[in-house]
Amino acid sequence: MFGIARREPVTAATPAPTSRRRQALLRQGAVFAEQQKLAMADVEELRRTRSPQARATIAAKFGAQYGELATTDNAGLAKAVLMLLVKDVEKEVRRSLAEAIADCEELPPDVASRLARDDIEVARPVLERSPVLSDEELIEIVRTNSMQYALAVAGRERISEAVSEALVDSGDEQVVVRLTGNVGAELSRRTLQRIAEEFRESRPVQDRLVKRPALPYELVEQLVGVIGDRLQWELLRDRRISPEKARQLMEAIRDRVSIALVAREHGDHGLERHLRERWVAGELDGEDVLRFLRDGDIAAFETAFTVMTRLGLRTVRRLLYNSDRRCLAALCIKAGIATPHYVGIRMALELAEQCLEPAGEQKAYSSETLMFVQAQYERMRLQPEKVEELIAQAEASTGERRAQAPEERAAEPPLIEG
Repeated sequence: MFGIARREPVTAATPAPTSRRRQALLRQGAVFAEQQKLAMADVEELRRTRSPQARATIAAKFGAQYGELATTDNAGLAKAVLMLLVKDVEKEVRRSLAEAIADCEELPPDVASRLARDDIEVARPVLERSPVLSDEELIEIVRTNSMQYALAVAGRERISEAVSEALVDSGDEQVVVRLTGNVGAELSRRTLQRIAEEFRESRPVQDRLVKRPALPYELVEQLVGVIGDRLQWELLRDRRISPEKARQLMEAIRDRVSIALVAREHGDHGLERHLRERWVAGELDGEDVLRFLRDGDIAAFETAFTVMTRLGLRTVRRLLYNSDRRCLAALCIKAGIATPHYVGIRMALELAEQCLEPAGEQKAYSSETLMFVQAQYERMRLQPEKVEELIAQAEASTGERRAQAPEERAAEPPLIEG
């Protein structure tokens, strides 16, 4: 009968319980890996089985190993099995194969082309990931198939300018949203201009467009106007501000800065909690910051930067209103503010200050000035050490310590009392 196993003392010769568990897991992993390898029995099973599920399992195994099999003496047999699976009448089998083989560099181009033109459930992984599909092939697929095929192509890790143009030609908003949000997509000036003009009313497209790196100057100028239209803010649309509007804006800033922190502590904490919740939910961006500035809600304007950068309020103010505009650029880069939004923020602050000069006349922001502002911001993006240097100087002058993210605070060791 079964007896009770006697517990042996843990010695150097006896593996600890954790060690035994690790060895067991390794053995299980080895068994699992061995089970995933294609065997001759699988090929026989593929020939005689009528079960789609069984063939799909074999297709997944085969697809995962095809790259290796295609470089051996059995390459001809591997190609024959591949064609058998590609022609399987069951979509489930072809989908399983496509998912497993999509990244394979040894996949024959004709097979990749066939899978990429299959039903979208089969074609999607190949369209998104296959390195053997040429630009010409992708463009033809985009132009001759439904939107779902173009949507899959728009998610590729790398997309050439020619393919990007074909995707925009589709005219589908979902496709263009995915394309503009894909940092691996190359977009020519002409294509960027088309997107800005043809999808001017699309908030999802515009939101992703403004965040793309290295935008042409003409497009930044155009996007600033689009943001102004959306906010219904003449300052951004016309790049002008009247002395009256400038005075209202600067008075709001000065009043806010002069208010004692203690007197507003409760309200500030409530505002910060609200903005932090929006930030975590992905509902706080550069356009919201500009909206706060437009409305003269300077408390929200400043607090948004503290949330987005985790800097203290006094440090944020020193950077925002510093005569050295590189400080404002450093703060906006730290907050992840896109170039068109930064241009709008700087424009509003500078025009408001200029209109308070003795002449008191309406001021305008020239195209040359806008071009200079953009160029300076883009240069600073490429100098993260300079950004941190300017922020550190502001922190040192205010004596504030940078706030930590929740995950950073959780990683800190507990304080020892006593």
